[in-house]
Amino acid sequence: MTAANLYMFIVNLILMVLDIYTWIILAYCLATMAVGFGVIDIRSNSFIQGLVEMLARLVEPVLQPIRNILPSTGMMDFSPLILLLAIQYGIPFIFKIVFKLVFLTHA
Repeated sequence: MTAANLYMFIVNLILMVLDIYTWIILAYCLATMAVGFGVIDIRSNSFIQGLVEMLARLVEPVLQPIRNILPSTGMMDFSPLILLLAIQYGIPFIFKIVFKLVFLTHA
């Protein structure tokens, strides 16, 4: 296995994990929106309460630094959008740049 193949394997594995994390972020956003609008009452359903708390533990530590950087926009929270854009476009772009710099500059 060459170094380029190993790099691509690791990158694909990381991107697969980030795809799963993207769905976790979307589930958290939908769950908090449903709770905020009163569609779901987490006080009466302990399973939903545990699910929302688990999603919050997975997503909030990543969203909080983004919230600290973004200016206050009132009731709108754009941090999940920024995080999703970074996952979908920023990280693959960085992986492509690193691949080009490391493996394609030998000539």
